[in-house]
Amino acid sequence: MTTDFSVQRMADSHENRYGAAFWELFDSGVRPRLPDSPVVVDLGCGPGLFLQDLSRRLPGATLYGSDLSEDMVGRAKTLDFGGATVELTQHDLARPPLPMADGSVDLVTVVSVLCFIDDTFPILTDVRRVLKPGGTFLLLDWVRHSLEDYLAGRIREGGQDHQRRMQRFPLHNRYTVEDWRWLLDQERFEVLAEAAPRESHRAFVATPQ
Repeated sequence: MTTDFSVQRMADSHENRYGAAFWELFDSGVRPRLPDSPVVVDLGCGPGLFLQDLSRRLPGATLYGSDLSEDMVGRAKTLDFGGATVELTQHDLARPPLPMADGSVDLVTVVSVLCFIDDTFPILTDVRRVLKPGGTFLLLDWVRHSLEDYLAGRIREGGQDHQRRMQRFPLHNRYTVEDWRWLLDQERFEVLAEAAPRESHRAFVATPQ
């Protein structure tokens, strides 16, 4: 169960996780591919701040967000989306299918979620299913790095709680950049652009082949 502390920690770290380098990739590699009124789905939306950012950058969008945590969805529902159409639901991403029709979505985003799921293949298959022809998949997730670098980076983000950070290390370090590329290729996604918006993360802009 997600605690209020976890929700607040996610909210407090939002600007650090979505910095200038991330938005540069979004504006150059994602936004030009979208129609004027895109349908956007954020899987694992957390407290909803990324969806709120998207509502400001894509004022004509219809936005859907889902998260496993009832607390995260509850916090997201308190946000001001500036009049955008937003639907927020509790959903376990590890249990496809997604509650969307085939070929109905222009953009699917998944940020720092897949590394926590044991079998990513069914999820990627379902992302392909819901995307429109020529739709866009934006994946941002952790990439493997040394324990020393991992702990140093986490400490810079706040606190000296090594035990809590060590519990996350095996999950955050599951995949190399090459692993992510291979997974996308196996699920017949073509990678159009990629970037490292944070030292610990890799972002991929992809489309179904």
